[in-house]
Amino acid sequence: MSVAFESSHVTLAAVIADAAGVPSISAPALDAIRTKFSEHAFHLVVAGEFKRGKSTLINALLGADLLPTGVVPLTSVVTLLHYGDVASANVTFESGEIRGIPLEALADYVTERGNPDNIKRVREVAVAFPAAWLKGGIRLVDTPGVGSVHSHNSAVTSRYLPEADAVIFMVSADQPLSRNELDFLAEIRRYAGKVFCLLNKIDYLSAAERDESMAFAVGVLREAIAADVPVFAVSARQALQARIRGDTRQWVDSGLAQFDQTLQWFLQEDGGDIWLESVRRQLLRLLAESRLLLELEQQALSLPLASLDAKLQAFGQKQQQTRQAQSDLDALLDSDARKLLNQQIEPNLSAFAQALLVRIHAALPVWYAELRDKGATALQAGLENRLIDEVRSAFETWRAEENMVANQAFDHVCQRFWQGMHDLVDELLRYSAELFAVPFTAIASGSLQPAPATFYYKFWEELPTMQLVGRALMRLLPGVLGHPLILRHAHRRADELVDMQSGRLRHDFEERIKRSMQNFRRDMHERIEATATGIALAIDKGREVRIRSGGDVVPRQQALMSALDKIHTLEEELTSGTNGN
Repeated sequence: MSVAFESSHVTLAAVIADAAGVPSISAPALDAIRTKFSEHAFHLVVAGEFKRGKSTLINALLGADLLPTGVVPLTSVVTLLHYGDVASANVTFESGEIRGIPLEALADYVTERGNPDNIKRVREVAVAFPAAWLKGGIRLVDTPGVGSVHSHNSAVTSRYLPEADAVIFMVSADQPLSRNELDFLAEIRRYAGKVFCLLNKIDYLSAAERDESMAFAVGVLREAIAADVPVFAVSARQALQARIRGDTRQWVDSGLAQFDQTLQWFLQEDGGDIWLESVRRQLLRLLAESRLLLELEQQALSLPLASLDAKLQAFGQKQQQTRQAQSDLDALLDSDARKLLNQQIEPNLSAFAQALLVRIHAALPVWYAELRDKGATALQAGLENRLIDEVRSAFETWRAEENMVANQAFDHVCQRFWQGMHDLVDELLRYSAELFAVPFTAIASGSLQPAPATFYYKFWEELPTMQLVGRALMRLLPGVLGHPLILRHAHRRADELVDMQSGRLRHDFEERIKRSMQNFRRDMHERIEATATGIALAIDKGREVRIRSGGDVVPRQQALMSALDKIHTLEEELTSGTNGN
């Protein structure tokens, strides 16, 4: 560990301790920074879209088939891996309860199949594992896919970005980089000190295709973000197989050996400095917010009451304008939600249902020919079972695929409106600073915090009583008469099942989008309201001091000056400490 690192570490420790004495500091925010610093936690976040191989990559890096993988996407659950002498797992629920679970039960909490719609209300899962390179505070964060990163009140991928000291960004070699991936990468670079891009699934390509995909990815990334991001062509699947088998040759051929070596060097040589810089930035943002509130109160103490009341009235009008802007955002948000349902989900569902019916009606005569010799009862039961299996399987496959598309579309909607909300927050901060002639640089917008959008439905299998009676009668008819009736009924039954499941799924998507938008709107409103309330309270505090003290505001002014001096000193320590490095 370098002398410069030790010096910066000591400076940050002192600033964190001293910041607790600033009266306007946000205690919860400071506690989060203190925890990160005390644990020396370096957050290495693995992010990317659905089915890019994130969990498989982590398993390969750890050398164990630890995290569940497969084609079914993870639910809105983040898995945090850290060093432990003994492998273990703990689930943290939204209620705050922490429960130890066997490692083999991980899929019951972090997969769609084991925890549909996150009905178990899991906030995150922490896994301890004895991997030597996790020592020293490395936190490896496995996130759900971009576009399905949704949970009610728990951490999600985008909310982890401000805590990300470095990011492994996974893309697929067999698919071109999407606009959504490039936008997300741009968002990552606002927070993470280092980004690695892994072009996964190269084993699906020929050598020529691999070179072409690699060149394309490097060019697109450089053009999209105007910076060079190191890109590694890998096969996480082959790498995991190699680690489990101890096959050194396959490990090298997978491409992950080169990345692993680069990653280890980075963590040893640069990781500490980037981690320190991340903590420093968070402290500077927190101190800037605290300073603004103190300076607003300071101005409220010194202005003539008439002028102060006029400014308060002006700020009140600004709040009204902000609320109107919120209302406009709400209307646009509702409109985009309806478009998502009416212009994307419904047409896709309708086209899928029609294609499914064509396929089923074509299959029914084949099934009929296979089953007719087994008797009416077996024929009827066999056709019914095959219908249900076909409809169930088709709808579950379509739902999983459409879920990814809808989540990405919902995420895109949220990104635009979350940015609009942040613009309103920044505008409130700038306006209040300009109104009271307080110098202030707007704080960078926070990350996307989307609402839940994991769509889950239950397949309905019960049969109405009249249908059961009708079926009994068909079984009593002679085969020459009853069998064709059973086939005709099966065709009608196919139409009923597909129509019923389409309606159920359409309703489920509609309700899920509605709840998602409601939660998202609530988050938007709470953030704006908290900002406006904090500003108003700081101003009102100065006004109340003047009224209660009968005009003797010197003691409060001295206290504010002392607090501002303290913030200035802390900011100087943070800035000079960086320059000194």
